[in-house]
Amino acid sequence: MRWAIGLLMGLLFGSPALAELISFEAKGATRQTLTIYSSADTDRMVELIDAFQQSHPEVRIAYHLLDTLDIYDRAKSEMDAGKPTADLLISSAMDLQIKLVNDGYASAHRSEETEALPPWANWRNEAFGFTFEPVVMIYNKALAPHLTEVSTRFELARALASDAATLQHRIVTYDPERSGAGFMFGTHDAIQSEDFWYLARSLGDAHVMLETSTAAMIDKVTSGEALIAYNVLGSYAKARVRQNPDLAITLPRDYCLVMSRIAVITRTARNLEAAAQFIDFLLSREGQNLIANAASLYSLRNDIEGEATAASLRQEAQGPLIPIHLGPGLLVYLDRLKRQDFLKRWRRAMVGE
Repeated sequence: MRWAIGLLMGLLFGSPALAELISFEAKGATRQTLTIYSSADTDRMVELIDAFQQSHPEVRIAYHLLDTLDIYDRAKSEMDAGKPTADLLISSAMDLQIKLVNDGYASAHRSEETEALPPWANWRNEAFGFTFEPVVMIYNKALAPHLTEVSTRFELARALASDAATLQHRIVTYDPERSGAGFMFGTHDAIQSEDFWYLARSLGDAHVMLETSTAAMIDKVTSGEALIAYNVLGSYAKARVRQNPDLAITLPRDYCLVMSRIAVITRTARNLEAAAQFIDFLLSREGQNLIANAASLYSLRNDIEGEATAASLRQEAQGPLIPIHLGPGLLVYLDRLKRQDFLKRWRRAMVGE
């Protein structure tokens, strides 16, 4: 496969954000270019894109790897300005994708594949979930084997207090102010658990490191800079554990959030047909089989076999799985005042107030 990598610098709420542009050249004569803004790391998508291009050899794909907040901000601002933008948006920040749909920035798509989705994974035929991924903890069992005993949020908070000498400056999680996915996970934790704000204060007391991506968090745990990461995407964690026996995953026993990556066709998509075809491929049996195995992104369909499937996750979980459903409920904390209140309380927790 011929693909070239270039680095771009953009601005995200006034601060620099790194963006990566990967060009997947068409396997035949190029007739159209499908432009994708995505938060899914390229190595998770390479085989999916390759398989899609096998059956659509005329399609070149320009794959922009961006942070979730940058996907939202960039696509919205480009459409508002009447500038060319992506044809397809793929993001783990489910709430931001739903906000784009709710505010009229999406195009509808119907097909046999989208009609087969469970109702919670298809909103208004404009936002489509295609994975079923747990939100987990990952720790370095070679350096901190005792962390195998931490399986709930309360236990994590207690460990941060009782084992401060070991865990101070050695835990990492999402920064909800800079990460769309991190904000969504944090607000859902606050809804689900009375222990969340106790945990947040414990994270602040432990001088938690804050990152904008799961990959960066797992890198810190792998190197030993951190011993444990909280609220990472299970798909990335599973892939790293396969590669490194020093790492281990904990599915929280009190409850485990389950998110879905969301695909949205933009309102001004120039290659609407190719975007729709790519969504249908992601939802197809072939695409879902690759998602469960080569991509290790946890397939949504129930007729897929492999380690990273909805069925295998249900068997592995030791507590309730809480899927985050598509719909207007995701917009609650995107209300300006509610967002400000959540982040204000988070900042207070980070400084021990």
